[in-house]
Amino acid sequence: MMIVKVKSKEHAFTIPVPYTVLRMGSGILTSNIVQRTLKDWLNKQGGHAAGHSSRKQDFDSDSSRFGIELVLSILENRSTKQAIRQLIKELQHCKGTVLVDVQAQDGTEVLIKL
Repeated sequence: MMIVKVKSKEHAFTIPVPYTVLRMGSGILTSNIVQRTLKDWLNKQGGHAAGHSSRKQDFDSDSSRFGIELVLSILENRSTKQAIRQLIKELQHCKGTVLVDVQAQDGTEVLIKL
């Protein structure tokens, strides 16, 4: 089980994430339905922006669109689905490993541990 702990000045909470949920999430992200929906959404966003030529596109929307297209192209690859499954399977053997341990300047802490 993966444990996600978040602490801030006001709140602190812990979220246990079972490996079953990770496997289901990876299956959903790599499914054809989600990929088709993302492609349709990207096409609508692209058509919507092109229809308003008077409105300038800012750098953030272009870079976020590029990021989504990059993730989508990675998820379309069949070997990606198998690699994600194998990764989750191997993570189960690394109990106690700290994946993320960061602290922001405002005192917020995030810890992700297997």
